[in-house]
Amino acid sequence: MSQKTLFSSFIIYLLITWAAISTIIIYISLFDNHTTTVLKQDAPPQEEEPTNISHILFGISASVKTWATRHHYIDLWWQPNVTRGFLWLEREPYQNDTWPETSPPYKVSGNTSLFKYGGPQRHQIRMARVVKESFELGLENVRWFVMGDDDTVFFPENLVSVLSKYDHNEMYYLGGNSESVEQNEGNFFKMAYGGAGIAISYPLAMVLAKGFDKCIERYTHLFGCDGRIMSCASEIGIHLTQELGFHQV
Repeated sequence: MSQKTLFSSFIIYLLITWAAISTIIIYISLFDNHTTTVLKQDAPPQEEEPTNISHILFGISASVKTWATRHHYIDLWWQPNVTRGFLWLEREPYQNDTWPETSPPYKVSGNTSLFKYGGPQRHQIRMARVVKESFELGLENVRWFVMGDDDTVFFPENLVSVLSKYDHNEMYYLGGNSESVEQNEGNFFKMAYGGAGIAISYPLAMVLAKGFDKCIERYTHLFGCDGRIMSCASEIGIHLTQELGFHQV
Protein backbone atom coordinates (compact mmCIF):
# COMPACT_ATOMS: atom_id res chain seq x y z
CA MET A 1 0.00 0.00 0.00
CA SER A 2 1.41 3.38 -1.02
CA GLN A 3 2.15 6.21 1.44
CA LYS A 4 -0.62 8.29 -0.21
CA THR A 5 -3.18 5.55 0.46
CA LEU A 6 -2.03 5.17 4.09
CA PHE A 7 -2.25 8.92 4.65
CA SER A 8 -5.77 9.07 3.18
CA SER A 9 -6.89 6.18 5.38
CA PHE A 10 -5.43 7.89 8.45
CA ILE A 11 -7.28 11.15 7.68
CA ILE A 12 -10.55 9.27 7.21
CA TYR A 13 -9.99 7.48 10.54
CA LEU A 14 -9.41 10.81 12.31
CA LEU A 15 -12.57 12.31 10.80
CA ILE A 16 -14.69 9.32 11.80
CA THR A 17 -13.25 9.35 15.34
CA TRP A 18 -13.83 13.12 15.71
CA ALA A 19 -17.40 12.80 14.45
CA ALA A 20 -18.09 10.02 16.95
CA ILE A 21 -16.63 12.03 19.85
CA SER A 22 -18.62 15.15 18.83
CA THR A 23 -21.83 13.11 18.68
CA ILE A 24 -21.22 11.77 22.20
CA ILE A 25 -20.51 15.29 23.56
CA ILE A 26 -23.67 16.71 21.96
CA TYR A 27 -25.74 13.83 23.32
CA ILE A 28 -24.37 14.30 26.84
CA SER A 29 -25.01 18.05 26.66
CA LEU A 30 -28.59 17.58 25.50
CA PHE A 31 -29.23 14.96 28.17
CA ASP A 32 -27.81 17.24 30.86
CA ASN A 33 -29.98 20.18 29.73
CA HIS A 34 -33.05 17.95 29.58
CA THR A 35 -32.34 16.65 33.09
CA THR A 36 -31.95 20.20 34.43
CA THR A 37 -35.22 21.27 32.76
CA VAL A 38 -37.06 18.27 34.18
CA LEU A 39 -35.69 18.93 37.66
CA LYS A 40 -36.79 22.58 37.45
CA GLN A 41 -40.26 21.58 36.29
CA ASP A 42 -40.62 18.93 38.97
CA ALA A 43 -39.52 21.25 41.81
CA PRO A 44 -42.61 22.41 43.72
CA PRO A 45 -43.17 26.20 43.85
CA GLN A 46 -42.04 27.87 47.03
CA GLU A 47 -44.99 28.89 49.15
CA GLU A 48 -45.03 32.31 50.79
CA GLU A 49 -45.37 32.36 54.52
CA PRO A 50 -48.78 33.51 55.79
CA THR A 51 -49.18 37.20 56.46
CA ASN A 52 -48.15 38.14 59.97
CA ILE A 53 -47.73 41.33 61.98
CA SER A 54 -44.21 41.90 60.63
CA HIS A 55 -45.65 42.35 57.12
CA ILE A 56 -47.71 45.38 58.18
CA LEU A 57 -46.27 48.90 58.28
CA PHE A 58 -48.38 51.35 60.27
CA GLY A 59 -48.47 55.03 59.36
CA ILE A 60 -50.08 57.08 62.13
CA SER A 61 -51.00 60.70 61.50
CA ALA A 62 -50.29 62.74 64.61
CA SER A 63 -49.35 66.19 65.85
CA VAL A 64 -46.85 67.49 68.36
CA LYS A 65 -49.61 69.66 69.80
CA THR A 66 -51.91 66.76 70.67
CA TRP A 67 -49.45 63.95 71.29
CA ALA A 68 -49.34 64.43 75.06
CA THR A 69 -53.07 63.76 75.37
CA ARG A 70 -53.44 61.14 72.63
CA HIS A 71 -50.49 58.80 72.98
CA HIS A 72 -52.50 56.75 75.49
CA TYR A 73 -54.62 55.43 72.62
CA ILE A 74 -51.57 54.08 70.81
CA ASP A 75 -50.13 52.66 74.01
CA LEU A 76 -53.15 50.35 74.12
CA TRP A 77 -52.12 48.41 71.03
CA TRP A 78 -48.57 49.29 70.01
CA GLN A 79 -46.07 46.50 70.76
CA PRO A 80 -42.43 47.66 70.71
CA ASN A 81 -40.17 45.38 68.65
CA VAL A 82 -43.25 43.60 67.29
CA THR A 83 -45.39 46.13 65.44
CA ARG A 84 -43.69 48.15 62.70
CA GLY A 85 -44.40 51.70 61.70
CA PHE A 86 -44.02 55.37 62.41
CA LEU A 87 -45.84 58.30 63.88
CA TRP A 88 -45.86 61.16 61.36
CA LEU A 89 -45.55 64.61 62.96
CA GLU A 90 -45.67 68.12 61.50
CA ARG A 91 -42.32 69.00 63.11
CA GLU A 92 -39.76 67.79 65.64
CA PRO A 93 -41.08 67.31 69.21
CA TYR A 94 -40.27 69.91 71.84
CA GLN A 95 -36.65 69.73 72.98
CA ASN A 96 -37.56 69.05 76.59
CA ASP A 97 -39.82 66.13 75.61
CA THR A 98 -38.43 62.66 76.20
CA TRP A 99 -39.79 60.32 73.55
CA PRO A 100 -41.24 57.25 75.30
CA GLU A 101 -39.72 53.89 74.37
CA THR A 102 -43.17 52.33 74.44
CA SER A 103 -44.39 54.58 71.60
CA PRO A 104 -43.80 54.20 67.87
CA PRO A 105 -40.73 55.96 66.46
CA TYR A 106 -41.60 59.19 64.68
CA LYS A 107 -40.90 60.81 61.33
CA VAL A 108 -41.39 64.44 60.35
CA SER A 109 -43.68 64.87 57.35
CA GLY A 110 -42.51 66.67 54.25
CA ASN A 111 -43.34 70.33 53.63
CA THR A 112 -46.84 70.76 52.19
CA SER A 113 -47.04 74.57 52.27
CA LEU A 114 -46.99 74.84 48.46
CA PHE A 115 -49.89 72.45 47.90
CA LYS A 116 -53.22 73.90 46.88
CA TYR A 117 -55.94 73.49 49.47
CA GLY A 118 -59.47 74.88 49.54
CA GLY A 119 -60.52 73.84 53.05
CA PRO A 120 -59.91 75.09 56.57
CA GLN A 121 -57.55 72.29 57.66
CA ARG A 122 -54.34 72.26 55.64
CA HIS A 123 -52.92 69.42 57.74
CA GLN A 124 -55.27 67.07 55.86
CA ILE A 125 -52.79 67.19 52.97
CA ARG A 126 -49.96 66.12 55.25
CA MET A 127 -52.09 63.30 56.63
CA ALA A 128 -53.05 62.09 53.14
CA ARG A 129 -49.38 61.89 52.13
CA VAL A 130 -48.55 59.42 54.91
CA VAL A 131 -49.16 56.50 52.53
CA LYS A 132 -46.75 57.97 49.98
CA GLU A 133 -44.08 58.84 52.53
CA SER A 134 -44.39 55.44 54.21
CA PHE A 135 -43.87 53.67 50.89
CA GLU A 136 -40.89 55.86 50.00
CA LEU A 137 -39.06 54.70 53.13
CA GLY A 138 -38.29 51.58 51.10
CA LEU A 139 -38.56 49.14 53.99
CA GLU A 140 -38.30 45.45 53.20
CA ASN A 141 -40.86 42.70 53.68
CA VAL A 142 -43.87 45.04 53.73
CA ARG A 143 -47.11 43.65 52.32
CA TRP A 144 -49.60 46.15 53.73
CA PHE A 145 -49.55 49.84 54.62
CA VAL A 146 -52.10 50.61 57.32
CA MET A 147 -52.97 54.25 58.00
CA GLY A 148 -54.70 55.59 61.07
CA ASP A 149 -55.08 58.60 63.32
CA ASP A 150 -53.37 59.08 66.67
CA ASP A 151 -56.62 58.14 68.41
CA THR A 152 -57.25 55.03 66.28
CA VAL A 153 -57.13 51.79 68.26
CA PHE A 154 -56.06 48.71 66.32
CA PHE A 155 -56.30 45.08 67.36
CA PRO A 156 -53.19 43.71 65.63
CA GLU A 157 -54.17 40.03 65.77
CA ASN A 158 -57.58 40.78 64.27
CA LEU A 159 -56.01 43.00 61.63
CA VAL A 160 -53.61 40.24 60.58
CA SER A 161 -56.54 37.82 60.34
CA VAL A 162 -58.45 40.20 58.06
CA LEU A 163 -55.52 41.04 55.78
CA SER A 164 -54.59 37.36 55.46
CA LYS A 165 -57.78 36.81 53.49
CA TYR A 166 -56.46 38.91 50.60
CA ASP A 167 -53.66 38.45 48.09
CA HIS A 168 -51.15 41.14 48.97
CA ASN A 169 -49.70 40.88 45.46
CA GLU A 170 -52.88 42.44 44.09
CA MET A 171 -54.12 46.01 44.46
CA TYR A 172 -56.44 46.40 47.46
CA TYR A 173 -57.91 49.40 49.24
CA LEU A 174 -59.56 48.14 52.44
CA GLY A 175 -61.51 49.85 55.18
CA GLY A 176 -64.97 50.75 56.35
CA ASN A 177 -67.34 53.67 56.11
CA SER A 178 -68.55 55.69 59.06
CA GLU A 179 -71.09 54.49 61.58
CA SER A 180 -72.56 57.98 61.34
CA VAL A 181 -75.09 58.33 58.52
CA GLU A 182 -74.51 62.09 58.54
CA GLN A 183 -70.80 61.64 57.90
CA ASN A 184 -71.39 59.15 55.11
CA GLU A 185 -73.93 61.44 53.51
CA GLY A 186 -71.69 64.48 53.87
CA ASN A 187 -68.65 62.69 52.50
CA PHE A 188 -68.85 59.30 50.77
CA PHE A 189 -70.48 55.96 51.48
CA LYS A 190 -67.79 54.07 49.52
CA MET A 191 -64.81 55.56 51.32
CA ALA A 192 -62.48 54.08 53.93
CA TYR A 193 -62.54 56.48 56.85
CA GLY A 194 -59.13 57.25 58.32
CA GLY A 195 -60.31 57.14 61.91
CA ALA A 196 -61.18 53.47 61.46
CA GLY A 197 -57.95 52.68 59.67
CA ILE A 198 -57.14 52.27 55.98
CA ALA A 199 -55.24 49.25 54.62
CA ILE A 200 -53.47 49.51 51.27
CA SER A 201 -51.62 46.62 49.64
CA TYR A 202 -48.03 47.10 48.51
CA PRO A 203 -48.77 47.12 44.74
CA LEU A 204 -51.43 49.81 45.17
CA ALA A 205 -49.17 51.89 47.43
CA MET A 206 -46.44 51.69 44.79
CA VAL A 207 -48.71 53.04 42.06
CA LEU A 208 -50.25 55.69 44.30
CA ALA A 209 -46.85 56.98 45.43
CA LYS A 210 -45.74 57.71 41.87
CA GLY A 211 -48.35 60.36 41.15
CA PHE A 212 -49.94 61.07 44.51
CA ASP A 213 -48.82 64.68 44.89
CA LYS A 214 -50.25 65.65 41.52
CA CYS A 215 -53.41 63.68 42.19
CA ILE A 216 -54.32 65.33 45.50
CA GLU A 217 -54.07 68.75 43.87
CA ARG A 218 -56.99 67.76 41.67
CA TYR A 219 -59.15 67.38 44.79
CA THR A 220 -58.58 70.63 46.64
CA HIS A 221 -62.33 70.88 47.28
CA LEU A 222 -62.38 67.77 49.48
CA PHE A 223 -62.24 68.18 53.24
CA GLY A 224 -60.38 65.16 54.57
CA CYS A 225 -57.29 63.12 53.82
CA ASP A 226 -59.34 59.94 53.42
CA GLY A 227 -61.35 61.46 50.58
CA ARG A 228 -58.14 62.23 48.72
CA ILE A 229 -56.83 58.69 49.15
CA MET A 230 -60.15 57.28 47.90
CA SER A 231 -60.17 59.60 44.89
CA CYS A 232 -56.60 58.82 43.86
CA ALA A 233 -57.21 55.08 44.20
CA SER A 234 -60.37 55.43 42.11
CA GLU A 235 -58.42 57.16 39.35
CA ILE A 236 -56.46 53.96 38.78
CA GLY A 237 -59.58 51.80 38.97
CA ILE A 238 -59.30 50.56 42.55
CA HIS A 239 -62.39 50.98 44.72
CA LEU A 240 -63.10 50.26 48.35
CA THR A 241 -63.26 46.67 49.53
CA GLN A 242 -65.33 47.10 52.64
CA GLU A 243 -64.46 45.18 55.79
CA LEU A 244 -66.97 45.41 58.63
CA GLY A 245 -64.23 45.16 61.24
CA PHE A 246 -63.10 48.74 60.57
CA HIS A 247 -65.22 51.02 62.73
CA GLN A 248 -65.39 54.80 62.43
CA VAL A 249 -67.40 56.10 65.38
